[in-house]
Amino acid sequence: MDTFRYLVRFLYRIRWYLVVLPLIALIVAWFLTRKMDRVYDVSTTIYTGMITGYNIEGGSGIAGGNSQTNINNLMLIITTDNTIHEVALRLFARCMMYGNPNKDNNYITAEHYRQLEMSVPASVKALINHNNEEATYNNLRAYEKPSQDNYIFGILNYHPYFGINSITSRLKVIQLNHSDIIDIGYSANDPGIAYNTLDILNEVFARQYQLLRFGETNNVIKFFEREVARLFRVLTNAENDLINYNVSKRIINYGEQTKQLTVLDAQHQAADNQQLLNYTTTKALMDYLERQLGNRAQIIKSNKDFTNQVRDISRLQSRISNLQLMSSEGGGNNAESQQELAKAQKELQDATSKVRNLTHDIQAGTYSTETGVKANSLISEWLEQVLLLEKTNAETTATDIMRQKLDKQFLYYSPIGATLDRKDRHIGFIEGNYMEMLRALNAARLRQRNLQMTTATLRVLNPPMFPLNAQPTNRLMILLGTFMLTFVLTALYFMIIELLDRTLRDRMRSERITKIPVLGCFPKDSNLRYRRYNKTIADMSLKQLSKTLLPHFKNGQQNVLNLLSTDAANGKSYLAQELETYWISIGLQVRRLTYDEDFLAEDSRYVMAKDIKDLCPDIQPEEIAIIEYPNLNDHSIATALLNLGTVNLMVTRANRTWKDVDQKALKELQSQLDNKESLYMYLTESSRYAVEEFVGQLPPYTKFKNFVYRISQLGLTATENSRSL
Repeated sequence: MDTFRYLVRFLYRIRWYLVVLPLIALIVAWFLTRKMDRVYDVSTTIYTGMITGYNIEGGSGIAGGNSQTNINNLMLIITTDNTIHEVALRLFARCMMYGNPNKDNNYITAEHYRQLEMSVPASVKALINHNNEEATYNNLRAYEKPSQDNYIFGILNYHPYFGINSITSRLKVIQLNHSDIIDIGYSANDPGIAYNTLDILNEVFARQYQLLRFGETNNVIKFFEREVARLFRVLTNAENDLINYNVSKRIINYGEQTKQLTVLDAQHQAADNQQLLNYTTTKALMDYLERQLGNRAQIIKSNKDFTNQVRDISRLQSRISNLQLMSSEGGGNNAESQQELAKAQKELQDATSKVRNLTHDIQAGTYSTETGVKANSLISEWLEQVLLLEKTNAETTATDIMRQKLDKQFLYYSPIGATLDRKDRHIGFIEGNYMEMLRALNAARLRQRNLQMTTATLRVLNPPMFPLNAQPTNRLMILLGTFMLTFVLTALYFMIIELLDRTLRDRMRSERITKIPVLGCFPKDSNLRYRRYNKTIADMSLKQLSKTLLPHFKNGQQNVLNLLSTDAANGKSYLAQELETYWISIGLQVRRLTYDEDFLAEDSRYVMAKDIKDLCPDIQPEEIAIIEYPNLNDHSIATALLNLGTVNLMVTRANRTWKDVDQKALKELQSQLDNKESLYMYLTESSRYAVEEFVGQLPPYTKFKNFVYRISQLGLTATENSRSL
């Protein structure tokens, strides 16, 4: 409660600062905000279709990436320097084209246009084409150079309407409730500027987004198109090379051709085996028959006509075998070959008949000597075996010839197969790459089409509306905030001073600093409206001090009041005189002793005093001794004298600083006292509120003063007796 009362008194003490300073700040704020710009807000709503929209790739949302990420990217595109740069330049072009210095319009107010026109140099004004906004924008874009002397570059950096940073700072882009819709807001002190900024932004950012999205896909498509064209050329060249190779090697169907060659080889292998079997069998049978015939066989074989006939038969057999082999390989199926084969067979039959007749004539009527069988029967059989052996030899010869041809074909076709496989693998590899690139190209074209469709879903749901009414200003809040802030800062300033200040000032502060109880306060003289009450207030304080001191004095012993101070000019002498006068007036016996008058501060009697009689030998026990001692900072006090004091009263001014040297002197004083509870502090030169804490309400007793005092004492609902002087 004491802390609360202290706080209330603290605020009351600085009341004029708490009123005057905030009022001054309020007046200044009112003066500065009297021409405060009015703010116009404009907003637009864009539907993106990036979350719930349908795409041709078979899903919801736009193609390519996370939908939320795409919306965030779109929102960033809106606020990029490149987008805002174009918006700012187009806005400047539009204002210069349609601004009117004499009349407000939907582009810029007359006042702001006049300010703008005055700053635009003639060289820039010459770039304005009043008939074509796009041409004006292109002229300004071409004129802009990154230089401090370039006007367009300058306004894009510092102008409140056309500066990139200025536009970005007032632009608000938000996604509404995690939906497909984004809201764009803009504020300016010119309704036309606010409206046209968003109007241009809607057009610019959609185009920027479209170019950015398509640019990625267009580059990919161009790459795939180049690769597809290159691989197509490589594939065509590889296929043409294969065709040329097949033509040069006379390859129609390598598999079928080599298959037929394998079949022929198997056939010839079987024929070789059969011919070997036939030759062995025939040769063995013929040898057997020759043994049976004896010299007859030699006679027949030695016959020249027989030999010639057998040679013709062998020749014909070889020819027939060759023709038959050619026919089996498919090379003799034509009519001419068949006729030639039939002719050879007819000649063979004729030759065979001739040799049979010749042999019959040679051995007609003869019989075998070994077996008893007729010789012509054995000769006929022998002749058959001879003819069969010649046939077998002819077939073997033909087969050997064909074997050589087959071997050559095998040697011919073997490297061709490896080469064809290598060329096929090469073509397959190229074709695989070609097909992959073709699929990638088609996918990129599909993505591009999807992007075209999804980008087209950027639709303006709520276009910007020209603001007719400005938003309410926050001037009242500014004024109120200024007043409250000044009030708080003022209170905080004095509170800091209050906490750091070591001025004694009042009871609570003195006791907090010195740790010594305060016995009372004596007021300082008022030089203002309360000066006629100075004597009354002083008497009230003196009586309060007397009333507080007298209960400490006891009958039958020497009562001593020691008046102490750490330095000079604290009011000890005045206080001693006033107490002496007052106590004498009420019939008390008082003896006042003052240093340098009744005793010397540097006298040995004082320094070595053991009793008060050492200072005043004639003092009587019934007398109250008021002893005024020298300053503690300059002189010491005998311990015996201090301990004789019924009350040791430290007198000091309330408006002084309690220094470290004062506190040191006080501690030394306390160390000398046996009864530390006899030490008190008394404040002089005190303020009215400090005195009132001890004596009660001070005059004058007006209704207002009565009310203030009652409130200071927290008598919030009390009813006090009226009192006046």
